[in-house]
Amino acid sequence: MNELTPVSPFTITITQSELGVMTSLLTADGVSAKESIVCGQQSLLASYVYRADGGYRLVYTVVGSTGQADSFAEEDGILPTLFLGPDGNNYVSIVPYHPDKEMEISVPVFQRAGLPPKPSRPFTGDYIGTTATQAIFYQQDWSGKKPDKILCIAFEQGKPGKKTMLKSPLAGNARVAVSSEQMHLLGKRDHRDVHVQLDAAAQIVRERFLPLEESDHLRVIDLSFERNSHLLVQQQDKLQMITVSIDGSMATTTLIDFPDPLFNTWQPVALAGDIAVTRFNTESGNGWITTRNAELLELFYSKGERGYRNVLNGQLLQIDRERLIIASANRTTAHGYAIVFYSLAEDGEKNRELLVLNRSVL
Repeated sequence: MNELTPVSPFTITITQSELGVMTSLLTADGVSAKESIVCGQQSLLASYVYRADGGYRLVYTVVGSTGQADSFAEEDGILPTLFLGPDGNNYVSIVPYHPDKEMEISVPVFQRAGLPPKPSRPFTGDYIGTTATQAIFYQQDWSGKKPDKILCIAFEQGKPGKKTMLKSPLAGNARVAVSSEQMHLLGKRDHRDVHVQLDAAAQIVRERFLPLEESDHLRVIDLSFERNSHLLVQQQDKLQMITVSIDGSMATTTLIDFPDPLFNTWQPVALAGDIAVTRFNTESGNGWITTRNAELLELFYSKGERGYRNVLNGQLLQIDRERLIIASANRTTAHGYAIVFYSLAEDGEKNRELLVLNRSVL
């Protein structure tokens, strides 16, 4: 494969406030955000940048903590899934054009010259983390009728190698986490909640049943058998954190009153010091929750705002845009993270701008 081509598809504007650094990436004909992931101590964004004729190309943009941005174009490929290797370097699974069949290749984002890609069947699951030897992807069966699917990409001599498709040992629609380079699931067996640790072949290494009560919403923050685990739940108009100790005992801490029902939460972004950033949306808006174990550090919410207000202290991250959507979030530094936003365009129109907030928790 050839190296990426440097391009300049964006007009870049950087603004700074007490809440962070905001980078505006403005295009002439439209942009569609796909994913973002940590890249060293920066952010790597994947997006489609459109042309006036309606065509597009896949562009990767590296955005630094001070707001600077550099972009590179993919020669041939769409449907990007960004992931990290055990070496911490950036990789991507993409689908190159083929007239007869759809095949996926997994390659380094950078320093890929001369690498012969190995095509495989596309996998539609999400990247959830990397162990010491492989990158893990997970596809939930939302109906709960079939086992979830797990894709493991082994690394050979520092490059993506064999791909193995596995089935979850639990009922479908389980929660998944990679903690301390181990794969964990929280799901159902015989109508009971069970936490299991899996090996590289998706076989159960350890398990324990947890007497969890029914909640309006549940998201795994982290899972472990060697240290405390944390589950974010919404119960009776409150956001709460369930702490599961090593011995299986549980304690519930109320984080904040929050009457708006959570529709969705996304895979938490893990920072240093047990800090996690979790995106969410409701009927009235969207935002993100930052926690440290069972402590709420910040909660930014867009309801009724042109931007996002931290409901803990009233600080407003003012963004003079309509109908903001959070496209992704990723770690940058040990205590830093980035949030990627765009405005929901009118029917028939394309969004022309991405916004990237770089913020530090501590």
